[in-house]
Amino acid sequence: MTTAFSDTTGGKIFNFIIGREKKKHSHGDASREVFETVVFVVVLVLMLKLFVAEAFVIPTGSMASTLWGDQVKVTCPECGEVFPVSASPREGVRAAPSQATCQNCGYTFTIKNAADSNSGDRVLVAKYEYHIRPPKRFDVPVFRFPEYPYSKAELSAMNYIKRLVGLPGETIAIYKGDLYRTTTLTYSGRSAQVDPKDLWRLRWPKKLDENELGRENPRDGTWYSPLRDYTFTNDPEAVALFEANGFDPIRKDPDEILAVRRLVFDFDKQPASLSGINRTRWHPQMGANDGWTDATGGFKHDGQASGWLVYHHVDPGWETAGAQIRQPSEITDHLAYNSGQRGNFWVPDLIVECKAEFAADTDKLTLELNKGGDRFQAVFDAGVCRLYRIALSSPTTPTLLAEQKTGIKSGRYSLRFANVDSRLTVWVDDRPLKFGPTADYPPPSHTHFEKTDYDKNEPARIGATGNVTVSKIQLWRDIYYTPGDYQTGDVETHYVQPGHYWCLGDNSASSSDGRTWGLVPERLMLGRAVVVYWPPSRIGVIK
Repeated sequence: MTTAFSDTTGGKIFNFIIGREKKKHSHGDASREVFETVVFVVVLVLMLKLFVAEAFVIPTGSMASTLWGDQVKVTCPECGEVFPVSASPREGVRAAPSQATCQNCGYTFTIKNAADSNSGDRVLVAKYEYHIRPPKRFDVPVFRFPEYPYSKAELSAMNYIKRLVGLPGETIAIYKGDLYRTTTLTYSGRSAQVDPKDLWRLRWPKKLDENELGRENPRDGTWYSPLRDYTFTNDPEAVALFEANGFDPIRKDPDEILAVRRLVFDFDKQPASLSGINRTRWHPQMGANDGWTDATGGFKHDGQASGWLVYHHVDPGWETAGAQIRQPSEITDHLAYNSGQRGNFWVPDLIVECKAEFAADTDKLTLELNKGGDRFQAVFDAGVCRLYRIALSSPTTPTLLAEQKTGIKSGRYSLRFANVDSRLTVWVDDRPLKFGPTADYPPPSHTHFEKTDYDKNEPARIGATGNVTVSKIQLWRDIYYTPGDYQTGDVETHYVQPGHYWCLGDNSASSSDGRTWGLVPERLMLGRAVVVYWPPSRIGVIK
């Protein structure tokens, strides 16, 4: 069987041939030919839409900043950073934001172009993909919301888009912003007598019976009950296993790290109204500044004495603090997309990058990130990168984790170092080095992991020996998953029922997702979002 499409000048636009080619005779009715053509095109489009691909519009900001919903693009008057601020509809009415707090410098300002809101990203969804392979972790799927087949307000189909993080049969834990997993828990068949269509539920849409424990969710009127929570939120057995270090970290690969990172500070975009350390954020460290001097767009180190630059974070909202400006402060989960929010949780996973120019092959550069008082270093020395961990308990005894050749000699290179998901990742000129599992380290203790003074005073450092110039310095943080509405402790766990998936929004502080309503049945998965095709400035592959 063959299929062909052809153009003719005799009024016939398409000629669809099935089987062997046959000579067709004109029936002389032009209107009939037009009608047949229209019918064929409509059928073709419908088949493509049903089985191949479909376009969707992103209305809300639950996947920011991977995907933008309705938003206003603003420019910080202090540092020039351009970023979107949510204008997502609320109860059918677009909410124009009034203020924004810069993602880069933390300055809060009144939005003067609030009326210039833009509709959300247009994405193309590959609907065929989940027919030929199962969904994968960190996919960005589109699915039908399982609670209602139609929107109550608009009586239209409700399609959600989130990031898939939990697979069938896993128990997922959220702790200090990171994700963990185990497949050892089965929950002793507690779902055996439940209607399979209810296994996704975390909330119950109606008031509970008098003899059932529960409480109402004030946001949407649903009820939470341990008897009808089929993700077994914070099940005692799961929490105990997590506290005994029985879960494994869910670690992102290099592309996944870059896809969800958030900017902390760009040295090239400094706030004009501040001065000194509060403006530059990076500065030679007191007592360890041997050899460092200011250079255009960065710093220069001379001599064989080792010296350190240290990052100094300023709490967002400093413009109203006056003499009480909080600095240095810990880095939090602030996301400028969410108007009026400045971050509530300390983020331990960081990423530092810079351009480094080595005058000689023997020059040495160290990128360092602090996490709970432990220091993690990527040391570039004589064409080799070595990864070290310096524990808070033994600060004079570095532990070598891994090493890999880099090919770095004299010259200028782009370097990036990430300490994310209990894994160290290094890029040289945007190419990740292959350390293998030796770059993974055991996650921090789940019972004593808290921020320290080091996380506040020196979360990131850059060290050098020899003649090295650094510029284009940027600090980023990892995505931070916040706990759900009914968190009872430091960790929150959820079980993913067989035949279901657990999905979270990238904008964790402002997302209605699996933490608040439950799982996604496999039958409701529509496909994977693959590209943003509009607006032109946002065109690109979704990662």
